[in-house]
Amino acid sequence: MKVALIGAGPRGLLVLERLIAWQQQMSALPLTITLFDPYPIGGRVWRRDQAPQLIMNTAAQHITLFYDRTVQEPGPIMPGPSLAQWAVKEAATFLRSRGKSARPYLAEAATLGPNDYPSRALYGYYLAWFYAEMHRRKRPNVALVFKQTMVQAVSPDPFTVHTAAGAECFDAVVLALGTMPNSLTREQAAFTAFAKAHQRVYLPPSFPAEGDLSRLGPQDVVAMRGLGLSFFDYVSRLTEGRGGHFRNEQGQLTYQASGAEPHIIAGSRRGLPYHAKARNEKAPGEAWPPRFLTAQQLANWAASGPITGKQFFQGLKTEVGFVYYSLLLAQQHPEVDLPSFQADYMTDPAEALAALKLPAAELLDWTALTTPPQGDDPKAMLIYLAKDAAEAERGSKTGPLTSALEVLRDLRDTIRQVVDLGLLTDDEYLDFFLRWFNGTNDFLSIGPPVIRIEQLRALIAAGIVTIAPPQITITTAGNDFIVGGQEASFERHATALIEARVPAPNAGAAQNPLMQQLLHDDLATLMELQLAGDRRFQSGAVLVDRHSAQLLDQQHHPQGKLFFWGVPTEGLNWLTTASPRPFSDDVNLRLANRIARQIMDQL
Repeated sequence: MKVALIGAGPRGLLVLERLIAWQQQMSALPLTITLFDPYPIGGRVWRRDQAPQLIMNTAAQHITLFYDRTVQEPGPIMPGPSLAQWAVKEAATFLRSRGKSARPYLAEAATLGPNDYPSRALYGYYLAWFYAEMHRRKRPNVALVFKQTMVQAVSPDPFTVHTAAGAECFDAVVLALGTMPNSLTREQAAFTAFAKAHQRVYLPPSFPAEGDLSRLGPQDVVAMRGLGLSFFDYVSRLTEGRGGHFRNEQGQLTYQASGAEPHIIAGSRRGLPYHAKARNEKAPGEAWPPRFLTAQQLANWAASGPITGKQFFQGLKTEVGFVYYSLLLAQQHPEVDLPSFQADYMTDPAEALAALKLPAAELLDWTALTTPPQGDDPKAMLIYLAKDAAEAERGSKTGPLTSALEVLRDLRDTIRQVVDLGLLTDDEYLDFFLRWFNGTNDFLSIGPPVIRIEQLRALIAAGIVTIAPPQITITTAGNDFIVGGQEASFERHATALIEARVPAPNAGAAQNPLMQQLLHDDLATLMELQLAGDRRFQSGAVLVDRHSAQLLDQQHHPQGKLFFWGVPTEGLNWLTTASPRPFSDDVNLRLANRIARQIMDQL
């Protein structure tokens, strides 16, 4: 039997591990698994040659590629270490075997704690070790092949994978293409032409580790549009990556400039960087349980018909509030009978809160969470960032606010069920979920480690970074990009513009020959929403069977052992970029096992 895995990033490797595990129960079955990727094992995002200061936003003990006993999908178990465990036990030997390029990561692995945030390159080495470990664990009648090349096309009957080197037939094909660059929008094409004509620098949405920053120097003013994770990566490359240093002075970071940094003006529609991720206090598999959005509640909603986005979000806010007020009362109001309050809150949250008569400053204010400081005084932003960092340092089980926001992370599977069960109408799904909730959830729950917020505060204080007012605008005049915002008085000239975000999942616009071939030949199609008034909305999400991960054509028919999963299905599926989390019945581990089982079932 021959299986092709197109994409050698984490998802491709997850399926690889599952195929090997299942094959060990069928030892007489010869199996050849071929991985294809234009980048080395680990894929593009986790390249091992990227700058070491580019870090993950997940604690090391919460990252794994190994299937475990909590996964609610029957399958064989081949135990293995999380990234944190690997760093302690296997990393040193493996890194030494990889030559000079890996030596700088020996010290990182040796000192990496379970709650530390590893460099993305170190995760890349973990992925490379994992592939080598699969070679070691496989049976002799399993052949593992890696071809570092771009797949140009996949044709059916039989499945044939086409590359520049030729074509090869397979019994099953699994596509895990990851984030793909898109064709330029009209605005991006105009900015590209402007930069070329006026000798300026423009970087459209791309991978922050790869953007060419060599033309930017201390004489430049760099505008960045976006204040999410990519923003912090670009800032790191232009500061620490230019020889600058952060110092801890009396418990607060300061920045010592190297003199090679440009000035950075950054902004977004909201005008705030993503909230800092809480200092991790949770063991693998430890999570806040649902108390309102339970399986029974979701089943009740499914039975009674579509719900509104407001209903769903109210339930989610109630979940967050339970954790917030439970911790707040335990720490600041020991005179309150906490079990009685929790029982009352479960019955009527609003009434239970009103009975407490808490001061306004102690109430969980959702508007304040997403509203930037007023005015253009940089001191107001410094105060905001200091408060955000301090809250995050209180921890994911101790700090009332950041522990409460952790609920959004812990209930990801519950949120996925809202999508998978079709609890929202297509109109609500588009307007509420895709256009509002996704951005709000990202802002509140998938932010950077707290060190990044502390560093940003130091860079603002040092005059290296300026945060623009909300509703950032970018125009051009003369030879410059012009940065504006909702405050009419704010206007800054810039010599460069960086779109500080990765390409949005949009298979129809993807600059990927395989993706375009699949759509052109009707092996793939895009998800459409049926809106009120007989209107249709075509998303950029690749349409698959959510349960089986089989690729669907325009008639919504599956095509046998042709599977597709991951980032290009974002919009149909939800939060497809999250790393597998150990001992949490992780959705990635579930689906990888399901795909492998379907491939092997016929045998």
